[in-house]
Amino acid sequence: MNKNLIDSHIHYDISGSASKIKDALDLTGCKACCLQSLITKRKINQNFDMFYAKKLLGDKVYINGALDSYLYLHQDKMNEMPNYIERMMACGMDGIKMLEGKPTARKRFPIPNFDEAIFDPTFKFLEENQINVTWHVNDPEEFWNEKLVPDWARKSGWFYADGTYVNNIDQYNQIENLLKKHPKLRITFAHFYFLSNNLEYLSKLFDTYPNIAVDITPGIELFTNLSANIENAKSFFNKYSDRIIYGTDISIDSDERDELNTDDAITRKNLCHEFLSKDKTVLLGNPDSLLGSDDLYLNCLNLDDEKIERIEYKNFLNRYQENHKLNKDLILKEIDIHKTKLKELNLDITYLAKIEDAFKN
Repeated sequence: MNKNLIDSHIHYDISGSASKIKDALDLTGCKACCLQSLITKRKINQNFDMFYAKKLLGDKVYINGALDSYLYLHQDKMNEMPNYIERMMACGMDGIKMLEGKPTARKRFPIPNFDEAIFDPTFKFLEENQINVTWHVNDPEEFWNEKLVPDWARKSGWFYADGTYVNNIDQYNQIENLLKKHPKLRITFAHFYFLSNNLEYLSKLFDTYPNIAVDITPGIELFTNLSANIENAKSFFNKYSDRIIYGTDISIDSDERDELNTDDAITRKNLCHEFLSKDKTVLLGNPDSLLGSDDLYLNCLNLDDEKIERIEYKNFLNRYQENHKLNKDLILKEIDIHKTKLKELNLDITYLAKIEDAFKN
């Protein structure tokens, strides 16, 4: 395993212990990680959870902040989003995370179409300032198919063909329209942009838009699709090894359970690394991990060491050349602004006390 490994995609909520982030890094052999904030109905977003984790763990973590979901509920104020992003970056964020393309998020919030004029100031600001965005757009294509959607996805509320969710093709079209308007956006599409079954289209996007990339966070369909088409997959990874980024999607949240599922964390690490480095691999089934109870047999990429190093840490560092320092005074000021919004929405502000204390002391 690469001693410089960086996990570009880990989730954290302050309801879980921040020490588990370090445990996850130690367990998976990572030097550092990037925490991804999410928009949430419960507290607008997790940005202050991210600041808290970075204060405790320092250079071990980079943080991508979410947009202000409060503004989706007040769309007459959407032109304030660039200023919000600027303030979050001044506080010490390293980039932006958007969950806005996941169908459940678009159902939960009145998020405009991404190519509409109301979003132009936001994406213009992100493009002009070359701010890195990690963006979850769509889900596996079978989640829109009554006959193909897996039972586990349906049970998770991820069946989208009942007419109440955004259509995945519509979202891909929105993104293409957006990129035509803002072709220099620095976007890393999470989960391989759910295009592991359509490498030709992803190649076209890469060739057209120089600043977009994808990460390899599982989604198990990502690896089974590539395994089934391994020669094309090898050609793709060899050609675009500077546009692909390692990540696991490990999640650390509530202390009400063992918030770091060690079996799942190890499985995710092994899956990602072995798929890059081996010719074939077998991952044993585990009902408590990503794969479920069935063993998984995969054809793998067997990339050379240079390309593995690009994917496992160099590409991330090329996009995040600085780990921004936290600004305590600005963060405390933003906590007060955030409290006002939470109170207006009748949401709980008590979780902020722990964060506020950490920055006051």
